Amino acid sequence: MTSNRSRRLLLPLAGLLLAGCGSSVIKESSPPISKTIGKMDRPSEEVLPIIRSEPVARDAEAAADNYRRLLELAPDVETRNEAQRRLADLQVQIQDSRGATEESEKSLQEAISLYNKLLYADPNSDDNDRIFYQLARAQQNIGETEAAIDTLKRLTDRHPNSDLAGDARFRRAELLFYLGRYAEAESDYRVVMDLKDATPFFEPAQYKYGWTQYKQSKYEEAVGTFFDILDRELPTGELLEPEPALAQVDVADADMVRDSLRVITLALATLGGGPALNDYLQAHGDVRFHPLLYVALGEAMRDKERYTDAAGAYAAFISRYGSSPLAPGFQSRIIAVYEDAGFGDLVIEEKQRYATVYDPDAAYWAGAAPTDAVMAELRTHMDDLARHHHARAQQAAEDADPTARRADFLVAARWYRRIIELYPQDEKLAEVNFLLGDALLDGGRTLEAAQEYARTGYDYEGFARAGEAAYASVLAYARHAGEVDAAQRPQALRTAVDAAIRLADSFPAHEHKLAVLTQATQDLYELEAYDEAITIASRVLDAQPPADATLRRIAWSVTGDAHFAEDRFAEAESAFSEELRLTPAQAAERAEITEQLAISVYRQGEAAREADDLKTAAFHFLRIGELAPTSGIRATAEYDGAAALIALEDWPAAARVLEGFRQRFPGHALEADVDKKLAVAYQSDGRPLDAARAYLRIAGRDSESVDVRREAAWLAATLFDEGKAADDAAGAYARYVETYPRPLERALEARSRLVDYARASGNATQLNFWLQALVDADSAAGTERSNRSRSLAAEASLELGRMAARDVARLRLSLPIENSLPRKQQAMQEAIRWLDRAAGYGFAETTTAATFELGEVYREFGRALMSSERPRDLDGLALEQYELLLEEQAYPFEEQAIETHEANLQRLRSDLYDEWIARSAATLAAMVPARYGKREQGEDRYEALD
Repeated sequence: MTSNRSRRLLLPLAGLLLAGCGSSVIKESSPPISKTIGKMDRPSEEVLPIIRSEPVARDAEAAADNYRRLLELAPDVETRNEAQRRLADLQVQIQDSRGATEESEKSLQEAISLYNKLLYADPNSDDNDRIFYQLARAQQNIGETEAAIDTLKRLTDRHPNSDLAGDARFRRAELLFYLGRYAEAESDYRVVMDLKDATPFFEPAQYKYGWTQYKQSKYEEAVGTFFDILDRELPTGELLEPEPALAQVDVADADMVRDSLRVITLALATLGGGPALNDYLQAHGDVRFHPLLYVALGEAMRDKERYTDAAGAYAAFISRYGSSPLAPGFQSRIIAVYEDAGFGDLVIEEKQRYATVYDPDAAYWAGAAPTDAVMAELRTHMDDLARHHHARAQQAAEDADPTARRADFLVAARWYRRIIELYPQDEKLAEVNFLLGDALLDGGRTLEAAQEYARTGYDYEGFARAGEAAYASVLAYARHAGEVDAAQRPQALRTAVDAAIRLADSFPAHEHKLAVLTQATQDLYELEAYDEAITIASRVLDAQPPADATLRRIAWSVTGDAHFAEDRFAEAESAFSEELRLTPAQAAERAEITEQLAISVYRQGEAAREADDLKTAAFHFLRIGELAPTSGIRATAEYDGAAALIALEDWPAAARVLEGFRQRFPGHALEADVDKKLAVAYQSDGRPLDAARAYLRIAGRDSESVDVRREAAWLAATLFDEGKAADDAAGAYARYVETYPRPLERALEARSRLVDYARASGNATQLNFWLQALVDADSAAGTERSNRSRSLAAEASLELGRMAARDVARLRLSLPIENSLPRKQQAMQEAIRWLDRAAGYGFAETTTAATFELGEVYREFGRALMSSERPRDLDGLALEQYELLLEEQAYPFEEQAIETHEANLQRLRSDLYDEWIARSAATLAAMVPARYGKREQGEDRYEALD
């Protein structure tokens, strides 16, 4: 049994040794190894911590001194030995707490000397195990690592059954590992491991044991050791992905387990990667977490960009566990690795392997149903394989071997066909079928391609490209007819004709319908089916909207030829006349015929207009742009079409047509009228801003009369105003005032709006400018002067006065007073001037307001005088005289303010009362409460006015 004293030593020692194998070590690429160990080159404490005691109290140092004095007394042997041992322990403890210094090293050397004396004095003592341990501790602390190793060996050799033997073995192994003496370290780690539950160092010893094997290139043995760690630490259940598995490991062991897995991958990589793992498992048997090993090995190789080795690791799993449900997933990992590496050819090769090995009919499934995941992956790979071969064939150089190109197309076709077979409910099946047709066509299987195109066009309900596929089938059947010999051609032509008619019947709006029907009429003529050819040609000629002129010309040609073949010459003549009418565009007479066509349509529009059928008229006028876009009459037709739409009050349509006219015919003689109609359409359609811009164009056109330009300019400004386009409206009003100062009334209204915009924008300069402009305009109005102009001028003067009054209030009377006073007086005179002017217009509301503001100007000036800054050098008497002087100067302004407000109050006699009179009354009550303060009920409040 361990004594209490030994237990007290074991507990801190155990913590120390465990710290030596902590996470900081595990996280490194391998356990840290120093180059040398010597007295002056001790291992880093982060790698191999020095045993430290708790800080030593002064009584411990005193105790050490006591033991030294005791030894000086030459006590008996037993007392001397115990005193030496305790003195040595105290010195180690004290110097531990102080750290490595020259003084501490000296003390530790003394302790070492004492321990050696004790061992020499009683070499066979049962308690020497502790002395050996403490001696090794002191030796390590001063950097004598080799000596510490030897001392620990002496402990284990002489005291193999000591409670400290396991600790000593582990500590010695750590020191040996540190020095790179891996074989010796391996032996000691093994001894510690053999103690199993009897030591707390089993797990770190096992971990470091594996590292010693790895360092000695004993890779298989190291793998086995680390397998044991993983088997103990990893969670139960199926394990595949390393990170989720490691996340379930106890936090304290996580770094060790992660590093164990890493060393396994390093060892296996050295042994040969995936095949080496297969060989190991074959020799030693599977482990429960073997899928995780292959994944981890592959990821490790992938992280190092050893892509081929990573793929080899995954392939090794498939090689050993080919029937495993996980095998398809590992094949997917191989593909992903090669995709990351950019190895395109290998990606295709592995995708082909996947598609072959895991096809539902492959041996892998042994009759079982494939999983949904594999079927989804298989679908992707088959599609990629098909598109790869298809693209490679398409991109092959023109001089490439045609046989090889066709072979690639047919390989693509094989994969497309397999997708169709395996995924009948696939939402993209129609597209795949379409691609199958393309691959077969380019691979030289024309008839098969035509059949697949037809299947694509007619067998997949709702397919967006059905019409395109049907058209491809017609073209393929036509090509097939050109490839067969003369004997087979009639039947091939009949099949092509049927395909064309089927397309026209199934897709009546198809863009190529008339083209394929036209070709069918020619094929029928070749088959001598004349009446049927005429019937199909009539479908081309009767089509609405009309078929392309070339197609119609061909249709008329076939009709004429067929009638001629049947001896129906009159009908043939009529058909040939139509063909002549559809002469190709490069013919010299084409321009004249086109113009006549346009004119005939225009005349239909005119007739409809005369019959008051404006809607039809607009239709005819406007379709000329489609039928004859280069016609000389198109501009007139679109103008008339717009006029008809305006008459119908179809404002949006009319605006679109007129906008198109302006874009297509800039500078046209009708452009001015187009702008006028466009402005009306915009205005009527509730588009004020667009209308305003149209009116601006009209206002800027010199060809218009002054009256028209002036009216357009005004409408532009008011419509910008209506559309809340402040900047545009302000600009338009300003231009109007500048260009059309007469008649006065509109110009005044424009200036008034400019005042509003300047006020809203906070632009004081513009506001001042336009307010004065209103006043100036009224002054210069002459005979056009009116109550409206005077009212606007009065309001403008009032606002200018208020602005000036605010300037007065902002100016403070400061020292030297002779500088600040003139500025304030000048500002006051400006305010008085504008307020007097506002009152002078004779409008009650502006007069009372101006009077009130004027009284306030006087009042403020008097108060400003009284609150002005006093000279700092005045003594008491001088300051008193200065105050009296200020009161004398301020008094006239106060009296002037009272008189001004009383003048406002006098207007009560004229039965005039408003807000400003009321405010004057309130001000007088405050200034002269004895005269205007609150009276007893019933008394005349304004008796003082008499």
